[in-house]
Amino acid sequence: MAKDKTPEHKAPKKAETSEIAAPEAASIQAQGQNAPAPGIQVIAQYIKDLSFENPNAPESLVAGWPQPETNVQIFLRHAQIREDAYECTVNFRIEAKKPGEDSKVSFLVDLSYGALVLLKNVPKENHAPVVMVEVPKLLFPFAREIIANATAQGGFPPLYLTPISFEQIYMNEVKRQMDQQRAAGG
Repeated sequence: MAKDKTPEHKAPKKAETSEIAAPEAASIQAQGQNAPAPGIQVIAQYIKDLSFENPNAPESLVAGWPQPETNVQIFLRHAQIREDAYECTVNFRIEAKKPGEDSKVSFLVDLSYGALVLLKNVPKENHAPVVMVEVPKLLFPFAREIIANATAQGGFPPLYLTPISFEQIYMNEVKRQMDQQRAAGG
C-alpha cells in the first residue's frame, strides 16, 4: 500500500490556559465559577405599525425631481411586561421633501418596530440603559432594512439609514429628565 507523500500541516496548538488581566481575574473569582452571565433574550421581533405614503406619485417619480431632503425622527419606547420582560419599540418618522420653494412631499415612512425581550441576570439598576441602548442596537438593522425595502417598493432608491448612536439618545433623555427634576424642585 503506497503512502501519500503530501507533507503534513499541523495547526499550532492553542494554549491550555487563558490570560486574564488581574482585575478581571479577581472579579471572576469573586463572582464564583457558576455565576450566570447577564444577557438579553429576544422572544419575538415584529412590525407594530408600518406606513408608506407617496402622495405626489407619479409626478415625484417621473418629473425629474432632485434628491429629496430627508428628515428622520427617532423615538424609543419601552414598557415593562413583568419583572424581567420588556416590550421595546424603535419608532421612525421619515419625511422626504422636494428641495426648493414648493417643498412637495416625496414620501413619508412611519415605522414602529418592536421586540419582546427578557433580561437575564441583569441588575435592576441596569434595566433602563439595556432597554434604551442595547435592545435598539439589536433592532436597528432590521428596521433599517424594512425602511430601505419600503422606499424601494415605493419607486424610490432604497433609503439606508446611517448608524445611530443610541447611547447619545439615552444620555440626552437622562439629561432632559434631570433638568426637569431640577426645574420642578427649584
